[in-house]
Amino acid sequence: MKFKTFIIILFIALIVVFSVQNIEITDVKFLFWKVSISRVLIILGSFAIGVLVGMLASIKRTKKIQ
Repeated sequence: MKFKTFIIILFIALIVVFSVQNIEITDVKFLFWKVSISRVLIILGSFAIGVLVGMLASIKRTKKIQ
């Protein structure tokens, strides 16, 4: 098995374990609204937004250099 395949399988296994351990419903309050959502969705959504912001900042910096 290739090293890259092993890392991908390990990463997926960690995500599954993480998801199973964080299935509790959590209330999120922001200004005037309140929503009840699974804790794992909050964490993964925050991570995805962070990755997106990082990618956008990187693209802007790369275009500025050229």
